Amino acid sequence: MGGIFGAVGTPPLVLTTKPHPKGGAAHSSGPGASGRGAALWLAGRRFRVGISALTGVKRYGLAALAGLAAGGAMAPFYFVPLLPIALVALVWLLDGTEGGRKGLWQSFVLGWVFGFVYFLAGVYWIGYSFLVDAETYAWMMPFAMIAMPVGLGLFIGGATLIAKFLWREGAARILVFAAAYAIFEWLRGHILTGFPWNLTGYAWGGVLDMMQSVSVIGIFGLSFLTILAAASPAVLFGRPQDRGAWRWPFFAMLAIGVIWSAGAIRLYLVPYDHEAFVPGVNLRIVQPNIPQADKWVPANRQAIWDLLLDQTGAPASAPISHVVWPESAVPFVLATNPRERAAAGDAMGEGTILITGALRVEREPGDVLHFYNSLHVMDSQGVLVGTYDKFHLVPFGEYLPLRPLLASLGFRSLVDERFDYLPGPGARTLTVPGAPDVGPLICYEAIFPGQVVDPRRRPGWLVNVTDDSWFGDSTGPRQHLGQAQARAIEEGLPLIRAANTGVSAVIDPYGRILSRLELNTTGVIDTPLPTALGPTIYAYVKDWPFLILVLGLLGWAWLSGRALRSANARPARNRI
Repeated sequence: MGGIFGAVGTPPLVLTTKPHPKGGAAHSSGPGASGRGAALWLAGRRFRVGISALTGVKRYGLAALAGLAAGGAMAPFYFVPLLPIALVALVWLLDGTEGGRKGLWQSFVLGWVFGFVYFLAGVYWIGYSFLVDAETYAWMMPFAMIAMPVGLGLFIGGATLIAKFLWREGAARILVFAAAYAIFEWLRGHILTGFPWNLTGYAWGGVLDMMQSVSVIGIFGLSFLTILAAASPAVLFGRPQDRGAWRWPFFAMLAIGVIWSAGAIRLYLVPYDHEAFVPGVNLRIVQPNIPQADKWVPANRQAIWDLLLDQTGAPASAPISHVVWPESAVPFVLATNPRERAAAGDAMGEGTILITGALRVEREPGDVLHFYNSLHVMDSQGVLVGTYDKFHLVPFGEYLPLRPLLASLGFRSLVDERFDYLPGPGARTLTVPGAPDVGPLICYEAIFPGQVVDPRRRPGWLVNVTDDSWFGDSTGPRQHLGQAQARAIEEGLPLIRAANTGVSAVIDPYGRILSRLELNTTGVIDTPLPTALGPTIYAYVKDWPFLILVLGLLGWAWLSGRALRSANARPARNRI
């Protein structure tokens, strides 16, 4: 493979020497070869060669540390400087792999180890859900906490394998690496049910100026640019003749600076005190803070219901027009309980509308029951005027894949071991009396870029009802909130988030959090509804520009590799 696509190993550290102009000792002729510059370059070169020369346990141990560092760039830490450290280390490790099939395998394992630790650090909180009913599910906890990073790590392993296959010397390999890494993030968000969690672009979640770019290029586009910029310092301390290598990280940082500045200007033009709101719409977001272990206990049903009604009917400084309850807020089937619906209407008051998550059941002929994780829109008379069924279901949470096989092995779904939820038909827009049409999102449906809005009927706002109590006081609910912010910016729509145990929030179409209730608190948020922006560029084009760009880069690398192979083979034929 090295003969086709250029050298893939690490060249030896060779410095040419020449006599001192005044006849003294010889000195190096590497980049910046005078004084401190030469010493700095030489130290950097030795460090780079040392990393690339690692083998065995040391090589994969460093890949694991790099994956852990990359995890520190995600919510809630957002320590972005860790990302260049992680990705530069990964590129230099790939530089040190061998040629041919053995090098491809080494590259895949490097990426997988990096990804395994990255996802172990990023989604460890999945284990909390198995402790809700520990007696039944705790034995599954280690399997899930290991199996999920094992599977997700395959995507980064695939990215490094493809990058190695198309590897080129110099700066071109950074383009190939970034394109391969980014396209595999996109694949991770789409293959099977998709799980686009902790995409690289979310490292900027703590810098809203940078996040404004997703209104144009989407989170996958921002991920590609972030990977490219973070990995660009890997071109430094290369061959002595690569004197212009510094230009790559310089221009990468310049591009980041331009995007950052453009986002800052966008936010500056619409400051908080100039926020526009929908006239006549005053929302109440209810956060009941019910522990997941208590929620479906029959003896708790009345107490939970009374709490919801008390929070809904509590005095407000301004008349409430709409109330939002979280996912599965009601511990029974609301649609088949007219007395409870009437009680909720009385608690709200005349003319108020309720938007709530709820379990929904359909009975088919032969007493066949179908279950849905749903959202209802209900008026003050207790009439359900709109219903949405969740279509992005959580594997092993809301349904058990390959149920006959896995159930026979003792595996169960977390929500209910007896049945699977069925998916709805897809994204929908619901009519809400007295308010703009709404785009409902249940739980982690808010993490899917480009899939949160009905393409046939754009809503005026998004509502995300969720129950993150499954994941305790961990990084999971905070990461979930950050990804919901990105959807608001991408679509130019305000997003109202009602979470059982938090974090509930009011997010404007620029991703700014106007109000919030923290984890494990009981309370309400009374808020006006921010107005929507016009459709963003991303709302029109989705991920197509990103796909064209990264696939084009990978295609260029493949074609140029073929041309290089042909050029190398031609003299050999002539000799024959």
